[in-house]
Amino acid sequence: MKKIVLVLILVVARSNSSAQSGFFEVSEKKIETPYEQISEWGKYRYDSLSYKAAQTQGDYVFEHFKYKSDSVKVDGFLCRPRLVQRKKIPVILYNRGGTGNYAKLSEEDFPDFYALAKEGFVVFASNYRYVGNRGKYDQIGGDDIDDVINLHKSIMTLDYVDSENIFMMGISRGGLMTYKSLTKIDVNAAVVIGGIADFELFVKKRPIFLDGWSDLSEEENYLGLKNLLLHFDKNRSNYLKNRSATTWADKINSPVYILHSRQDGRVPAKSALELAKQLHINNKPYKLKIYDKKSHSLPYSKFDSFEEIISWFRRHLK
Repeated sequence: MKKIVLVLILVVARSNSSAQSGFFEVSEKKIETPYEQISEWGKYRYDSLSYKAAQTQGDYVFEHFKYKSDSVKVDGFLCRPRLVQRKKIPVILYNRGGTGNYAKLSEEDFPDFYALAKEGFVVFASNYRYVGNRGKYDQIGGDDIDDVINLHKSIMTLDYVDSENIFMMGISRGGLMTYKSLTKIDVNAAVVIGGIADFELFVKKRPIFLDGWSDLSEEENYLGLKNLLLHFDKNRSNYLKNRSATTWADKINSPVYILHSRQDGRVPAKSALELAKQLHINNKPYKLKIYDKKSHSLPYSKFDSFEEIISWFRRHLK
């Protein structure tokens, strides 16, 4: 009878492993959309060969999961080797761009995750808390920063994660999320592509992020920060500085590689240059690469961006 009880205990413990890790409602996902039917943005990011390679491979699995951040349930995605037994795998925590439901993560991001994962990493990405019915209320670097911090906490509990080798990557708005997160947690190294580093300069060029917009679908429309943050006019300077890494570069303690296009039409390259200057003044480890070809996201099908990222991360492996 004692042997039967022991077996039952072991089975229960094994079945609850995902709950203990902080993840729940985990389900496998596939890249189902044919290349010919993906968005024009997707076709800019990927050529057909790299897209179909990610779609048809079988060694890596894409999963959707939920995790708790503060009192909110947040959606996320991951890409990992299908077989992870007795492995300790380095992690890339991927911070998405976009605002609210606009450019939220979907299967169209999976080829990027696969391109990173097949180099020897597990990729985790959060959709942040402001999606779905909450999309128009996005604070863009407010309490949503907790969603990055809490995802980091959750992944550290997974038995196949190499907790000594955690990296971070941010695209556009995800650059802001990365910089702010690095004032609260340490990672081996980080990369930011086309990231927002000076929010005041950013909204001078694109004031719709303060005013909001209503010309997209109801799901993708946005109220704007001045209509969301308490006493915005009175606290405007503090709100913008709080989202501008150029003003607190001294608090970033992980090595950062900044990749930006000189002809970026969405996020001015000037902010990347200023952040590099401030990191240099504060004796912080960094690397900077400015491309001359016009682009915002520097997709790997057209640039050497992912080669640079993987090389930077491998340089900082323990």
